Amino acid sequence: MNKKIWPALRNYIFLAIGVALIYLVFKDVDFVWMWNEIKGARFFLIFLSMFCGVIAMASRAWRWRIMLEPLGFKPSFLHCLYGVSIGYFANIALPRMGEVVRCTILNQTDNVPVNQSFGTVILERVIDVFMLGSLIGLVLVTRMDLFGDFFMKELFQKKASQGSIFENTQFQLIIGLLALTILLFVFLFFKFKHQLLKRSLFQKLSNFLKGIGDGLFTIFKMKKKGWFVFHTLFIWTNYFIMTWICVYAYDPTSMLNAFDGLFLMVVGGLGMTAPVQGGFGAFHYLVEKALMIYQISPSINPITGSEIRPGLVFATIVHSAQFVMTVLMGTLTLIGFTLGRRKNKANHAS
Repeated sequence: MNKKIWPALRNYIFLAIGVALIYLVFKDVDFVWMWNEIKGARFFLIFLSMFCGVIAMASRAWRWRIMLEPLGFKPSFLHCLYGVSIGYFANIALPRMGEVVRCTILNQTDNVPVNQSFGTVILERVIDVFMLGSLIGLVLVTRMDLFGDFFMKELFQKKASQGSIFENTQFQLIIGLLALTILLFVFLFFKFKHQLLKRSLFQKLSNFLKGIGDGLFTIFKMKKKGWFVFHTLFIWTNYFIMTWICVYAYDPTSMLNAFDGLFLMVVGGLGMTAPVQGGFGAFHYLVEKALMIYQISPSINPITGSEIRPGLVFATIVHSAQFVMTVLMGTLTLIGFTLGRRKNKANHAS
């Protein structure tokens, strides 16, 4: 029972966090003013930003296909696109569920084992973290004077002068207990390894972990490494263009340059990693805070007494463009996947 209750409870907790963040971010906004600001945006550029998102999604699907080839599978590009698009769509409802969904879809369309494809997805996430970390480093090294204080205050929630978390006694105790637990687990494993290997449950777990390991190590076996690197850079270039285009779609941010767009993309990317549905609230908060560096700050409407927040308007435009693009692509590919499955079942039945 607990195994069934915890996943549902976890999702409700994430949903509650997302709702709370949205409330805190939007609670004092003059929504009439905000809607008028959004209506005045350059929608051609917003649609162009959404198109770049679709291109990035297609490139990710093609790269996934390349990653699966060393495992002996050659799914069609369309099936990989089904998995990627529907996976992103699923993440809106249940954070991190999309990774499992996309692997399940490819298992149903091309009989790719879930554990092996899941290993490639984990590898993707490692690469994404590396790319985002590299861009953060680039931003900090290039303009530490402008962006360094933002990252320390808004992302790490404390200044370096306040001391390190590693100096905290409770943190040291937790790390010590964790290390002892790992050592105990390793000791017990090797002591009872022969008995464990005879257990069917352990064999299934071992095979599952081996499949994930096979997926993780495809990066060393793939033949099309050049195309893999190309798609990785192409995906992140499109992510950058998505944000940069929206900078010019809204008048208060239109004076920012390409490097500022890169900074906003990095901050928004960090907001999207928050464990809430679609990055709602976290994305808006961080991007609005980032724009205050450029003096794009909230003010008070003298007539209504509500807050006028152009930074939040920009964050809403960017996030909404990504959200709508994800929903549209997810819906279209879900329809295509469903129709394809029905057609295959009909062919087998006949």
